[in-house]
Amino acid sequence: MEIRKQNGPLKKPTDLLRRAISSEDFLDSAVIGGVAVADILAGKVAEWQIPSDVINAFSAQYPLHDLSFVQAVNQLRDDPDRLMGLVNGVKGKLFEIDYADWLNHGHLPDGWTAQLAQSANNPAWDVVIRDAHGRIDQLLQLKATASIQYVHEAIAAHPDIEVVIPHELYEKLSDHPDAFSHILDGHETLHDLNGHVADSVGHAEAAGALHFPFVGPIVVIGLIAVLNYQRYRRGRITPVEALRNFGERGVLAIVAAGAGWAAVLLAHEPLVGLPTSIVVRLFGGQLFHNLRRRELLTQHLGTVRESRDYLEIQICRPLLEAAAGVVTTP
Repeated sequence: MEIRKQNGPLKKPTDLLRRAISSEDFLDSAVIGGVAVADILAGKVAEWQIPSDVINAFSAQYPLHDLSFVQAVNQLRDDPDRLMGLVNGVKGKLFEIDYADWLNHGHLPDGWTAQLAQSANNPAWDVVIRDAHGRIDQLLQLKATASIQYVHEAIAAHPDIEVVIPHELYEKLSDHPDAFSHILDGHETLHDLNGHVADSVGHAEAAGALHFPFVGPIVVIGLIAVLNYQRYRRGRITPVEALRNFGERGVLAIVAAGAGWAAVLLAHEPLVGLPTSIVVRLFGGQLFHNLRRRELLTQHLGTVRESRDYLEIQICRPLLEAAAGVVTTP
């Protein structure tokens, strides 16, 4: 009868996940899964999810860099000055790539092309425009900046090379005739450019952060403690049962969160963490369920053996006494 109260017979390993999900399993899995979804929505994404144009700009600006974009960002996360230098380098190269693409898509005469400089840090110019015969028609230097002084310095250094600047700065310099004849509209705002690169850096920091997800297990453990205390106060479980339930579910929460975390690191894909955590939690819950049932079965089998031994002794005793000539009085 006691075994029947534990939801049926013991199951084989292949049957572990066929048991109906208990309220405890469902609650703990929902909390762990909810925190995993929150991590995904918070922007913790893999590098392949970072915009490809930012990755391309990073590779073009730092062709000899041994690290990926995510690794480079996380290597400099504690050095704001160097990280800003990396951001500015990627932003400048992205501005060059975008402007060359804009020229090559319907803003040059037929047969003309715009090409980036072969060197990532070409000292005088960044984009060359060639005519239909391959001859150089124009050299351009691009400055993804909001500084008017920086533009004046670029013009002074190379007065024969026009400077392409962000759209909002181009509008400001329309009132500066001395500089206006040397500048071109980049047709892209610095605000959009900064936001695009900054978002990618933020994603890279999140993708590279290897912090263990403590929030989910902490929430589950706190919830377990409150629920078990309420059940104990109502007389539904003993203190030993409450402590055992607290320990088992707490361990399961930590193991499930750790499994999801490890899956994300191995697969480099945050979406696999959620199902991994839930499956591990449900599987672990079934394992503990079977362990408790085996303990109960062992306990009752021991009781049966003791009862059998006692009965055998009681049955054999009169026969032994009769064989020895001992008369017992009723």
